[in-house]
Amino acid sequence: MKRFVLKILVLILCFLSCKEKAERKTVPKKEKTELKAESSQTKVELPEKADYHLYNPTASSWDIVEFSLYDTTGHQFLLRETIDNKGRVIELEFLKDGKLINDPLCYLANRVTFEYSDNKIIETLYHNDQYLFATDCEMYFQTVYYLDDAGYILKTESIAKYDSSEVEKDEIEKLKEWFPERKIEMDSIGKNLEVEYYYHSSAKMNGIYPINRNYKYIDDYYYGDEPENFSILKGIGKLKN
Repeated sequence: MKRFVLKILVLILCFLSCKEKAERKTVPKKEKTELKAESSQTKVELPEKADYHLYNPTASSWDIVEFSLYDTTGHQFLLRETIDNKGRVIELEFLKDGKLINDPLCYLANRVTFEYSDNKIIETLYHNDQYLFATDCEMYFQTVYYLDDAGYILKTESIAKYDSSEVEKDEIEKLKEWFPERKIEMDSIGKNLEVEYYYHSSAKMNGIYPINRNYKYIDDYYYGDEPENFSILKGIGKLKN
């Protein structure tokens, strides 16, 4: 009788032990599956990247010599282009010996930033960290480009800033009479509309070069050299009809 009871107890203990092991195996499996499901829904943001181009300062502009240098060693003039994770240029920096070129013409930016939102491109021009002032060279420091759903420019809105620390208030008011704080240009005016500093960019808007629908390409304009010429035509070709 004692042996019979002992056997029953052993069987019960074996049963409980097997059940516990089965539960241990099952629970982690479930947790693992849930973790896998969560990680598959997590979006990984790709980092920004930089591309370097060879350029030369000219009497009136920055001239691109070669896009996307493989080796930047030994080059004095480099354009550093920062590109976001959607393939769009977000900053252009014109460098001399590794630093922003410090002797640009008053109407040439040595740094340009681009922001994107709701079918808009916002382009801002700088001399180093300072906006281009209209009081220095009658330049608009910022332009907003309004796009349609196909990527064509519908209108542009340019904004000026005036340096009151260097120029008297009454002089600024006179300047505003013929160089207003805001200027709006529509596609219908019969003028070419394009993102001004995109011709220096390799990435542009993920390869797209936005223009207005009435745009007429001029081969010998300021981007007539081969790198800019080819890049712009390729970018125009990516616009939807």
